[in-house]
Amino acid sequence: MSSFKIMWLMLMFDLPTKSKKDRKRYHWFHDELEKEGFMMLQYSVYGKIYSSPESASYGKKRIKDFINKNIKNGNIRILTFTDKQFSNMDVIIGEKSVEEKNEPVQLLLF
Repeated sequence: MSSFKIMWLMLMFDLPTKSKKDRKRYHWFHDELEKEGFMMLQYSVYGKIYSSPESASYGKKRIKDFINKNIKNGNIRILTFTDKQFSNMDVIIGEKSVEEKNEPVQLLLF
């Protein structure tokens, strides 16, 4: 599979955490992202890999609909880019997570 067909969605967010209710909502949102298959790249930065631009577009629509129904305050951004572009990301300090180091697994159909 070409790395130009594999797509990533990166979701970055800042949600209020001043009150106990805000912190509970923040953790709930974090848990929901993990249920959807997003992996934490850094605090409040999550990524998910998709097999095609079409599936990434559908995933983006799903997450936008979910956010619009459930989150009222804060700042949330989504980026879409190819796996090749993701692999060109430089880590200045620290190291890539285990998930980032692993290549996507391609299933053989024959």
